[in-house]
Amino acid sequence: MTDWERVKRELKEAGYSGFEFDSGDTAVPGLSGEWVSGKIPREGGLKRENQPLWIRILDALPMGDTVEGGPENAPESIRNIATEHGLEVVIYGVSADEARIALCDPSNHDL
Repeated sequence: MTDWERVKRELKEAGYSGFEFDSGDTAVPGLSGEWVSGKIPREGGLKRENQPLWIRILDALPMGDTVEGGPENAPESIRNIATEHGLEVVIYGVSADEARIALCDPSNHDL
């Protein structure tokens, strides 16, 4: 059983406040069961300059807002928290300066 309050506290301590618990089924692939999600700045692997060329081109287009959504692009501190708690990272939305990210219990969803 995941201690979601502890996960939220660790995210806040790492500089990512505003993560909220939610549960249920969603239309987002890999996001169902239980999770915490929030918005984070586009940093690290989520920054345009750290994406492959074809993604950078799409991201630069008006209303492009495109990134490779693999969990390896999430900030290292978020990945470390997820690993510590046995959670999966899902990047499910992006804008020019923010990304929406969730840490999910892998036993509750199909990737």
